[in-house]
Amino acid sequence: MGSLLRVKYTRTYPRLAVDLPVRILLPETSLRERATSLGGGGMFLAVTTPLEIGTEILIRFRPAKHLPVIQVKAKVLYQIAEQGTAVEFTEIQPEHRQALLRLILYRRSHVRKVPRARMVAQVICPELLTLAYSRDISVGGMFIETRQPLPVDTRLNLRFHIEDDSPIVTAEAVAAYEVVGLGMGVRFWWISLKDRQRIAAYVARCQEQEQVADRAA
Repeated sequence: MGSLLRVKYTRTYPRLAVDLPVRILLPETSLRERATSLGGGGMFLAVTTPLEIGTEILIRFRPAKHLPVIQVKAKVLYQIAEQGTAVEFTEIQPEHRQALLRLILYRRSHVRKVPRARMVAQVICPELLTLAYSRDISVGGMFIETRQPLPVDTRLNLRFHIEDDSPIVTAEAVAAYEVVGLGMGVRFWWISLKDRQRIAAYVARCQEQEQVADRAA
């Protein structure tokens, strides 16, 4: 088993709506609850027992039937009345986080009506030494398929086409997370309003096409 990886709270990971049984281990007791949101860096728990903000806990859960049980250390960040508690992972095995990210990316690619769309286009990035292609895109960022992902927090300069006949998009981004063997997720930190609106229109158009296909099926 690999060494523990301490997760920085400032990192951004994709999230996925779930209905997942979890076991919360406290010093004197344990709770069986459910998670309603899962990410590479934390989860949202629909807990019936209030947990004090700042409390450190252990959480055990199986993210999918084909994956092993995962145990993480987490910290309670905040609570939403009548909804639950958000926690952030503070210690997680690197291979476990990679398994979560792969699962989330796979399921998001098969979930309709989400504010992102599949987009396959070459991405020109001077910071990358190999060819890179986009996998999907949203107004906040994109996933880039590359054999040589850059370290988290690396700044990147990106150029890409949303569609073959569309003007090129120029954006400045930061590497947010890595999925070993696939690539990295990047978050836009500067992009023009016009290009952001074009991305939003593209995502909305893709969603509409999927809804039409669903009705016709």
